[in-house]
Amino acid sequence: MNKVYPAIFELDPVGYGIYFPDVEGAVTQGATVPEGLTMAADALGIMLADLIANEETLPEPTPINEIDYDKETQFVTLVAVNLADYLKEAKLDKKNVSIPHWLNVRAEKAGVNFSKTLTEALMEKLNV
Repeated sequence: MNKVYPAIFELDPVGYGIYFPDVEGAVTQGATVPEGLTMAADALGIMLADLIANEETLPEPTPINEIDYDKETQFVTLVAVNLADYLKEAKLDKKNVSIPHWLNVRAEKAGVNFSKTLTEALMEKLNV
């Protein structure tokens, strides 16, 4: 599941310091903007995965146009991260489910991956 949060990039002597106003502890740096975007996505993924692992609610992202920043030394951009990349665990739990036969037939014909679909649906339902 993709999550998008605004990040503030602040010019510093070695490139950019980067932080997320809505996600405490999600801070990083990068020598260039492209490197900073990569590092920011990783920092965001790690912190959001930690919140989920500790059964905490994910913070609501502030709309980008409501972020207060210093226009002289900072800029704001959105950073996206796929949480599935950070929530992979070696241990999987097996679940038996029952669905209507007609739905099963259609899903199998369409090549639906039931485990992936159920995981995505549960993440959406739980706002993870």
